[in-house]
Amino acid sequence: MKSTLAFTLATTTLAGLALVGTADAAAPNPATRFVLTVTSEATGDVTEVWLACRPTDGNHPAAETACEDLDLANGEFDKLTGNPDRACALVYEPVTATAVGTFDETPVSWKKTFGNSCELTAGTGTVFAF
Repeated sequence: MKSTLAFTLATTTLAGLALVGTADAAAPNPATRFVLTVTSEATGDVTEVWLACRPTDGNHPAAETACEDLDLANGEFDKLTGNPDRACALVYEPVTATAVGTFDETPVSWKKTFGNSCELTAGTGTVFAF
């Protein structure tokens, strides 16, 4: 009876350790999560989405690509490449983009005003394309 109890305890302990190892191996990369907003300076209208990366989640319409763009910029919104060759009308309808959250668990708070929504998308790519 003692050997059966010892075997059961040993088996249970090893199974538990195996599960812990599996959970650690399957754990996602450090958290990258943002609340992204675009505010029209003329009307005050605010559009907001949230974006999570690794695993990709949120209500951002192009979450996968936005996460890739953020990874390429190492989470630095001023380094997003966007599409600098995009031609935008010279219409002044300022919009302010903000990002609050974390990139690989590092807190990020970013805010920038652009001349219009086309300039915003040209400067930030898919990250603020919502």
